[in-house]
Amino acid sequence: MFKPRGKLSPYVQAIWSLTVSKTNRSDLTKWLQVDACSGILFNLTEAVYLDDHFYSEKVILLPVEKQAHSMTWPQGTKLTGIRFHPGVSFGVFNELYEQPFAIQDSELPDSLQQLLRRMKDSPSHFSRLIRLYRWLDNEMPFSDKIAPAWRPLLNWMRNPAVPADLPNNSAINIPIGQRQIERQFRQLLGMTPKQFQRIKRLQNTQNSLKQQPDIDLAELALIHGFSDQAHMTREFKQIARITPQKYRKQIIFSKRG
Repeated sequence: MFKPRGKLSPYVQAIWSLTVSKTNRSDLTKWLQVDACSGILFNLTEAVYLDDHFYSEKVILLPVEKQAHSMTWPQGTKLTGIRFHPGVSFGVFNELYEQPFAIQDSELPDSLQQLLRRMKDSPSHFSRLIRLYRWLDNEMPFSDKIAPAWRPLLNWMRNPAVPADLPNNSAINIPIGQRQIERQFRQLLGMTPKQFQRIKRLQNTQNSLKQQPDIDLAELALIHGFSDQAHMTREFKQIARITPQKYRKQIIFSKRG
């Protein structure tokens, strides 16, 4: 995984590459954490399963993630992808998708066809990431796709420590009212500011558990603004589709492995 710096950093959270060994005994399934982001998946070899749906197309537009989901990769799978910061994909795709949207191979523009061929021929993760970065840098004019009116709100969204209060015109430094801010949220993310903050709070809570897996869960809940541990557990189950206790066990198991 590579996190761009410079002119791409306000728009692209990360670019990544993955290969599943052909010697794996079975398909690889991973739960992907919810982050209110979206992206593009490039399937360089076999089909993939997203929440049990089968996709054989080579380019898949990923919707804004409002809930954790699973992805299954057969042996020999090679993938690369782009994760946009929250709200950016609306300017890129010109619409919001509720489900992954697979572009038919015959409808891919020449630039994407060339990118796919080059990444398929790349011998390593590093070379794939370099090709993907160059494609983004040369072919994706983000400054033309992101309306100036959205920029203050997008900057607020990608702040890793989102304020506890709902954004207002003074918090994000734009001369519009609360209702206009809420309309922009729905347009860019398909959710309310409150829904977005719930996701960000859960994401911050998960990060705290990664850093300190032995922390008392009741204390963790209070630190991150939940009314109590039961409230935190409900949010975990609804958004992350796992309990805090099970999530902690996964962290401990992965560190031991």
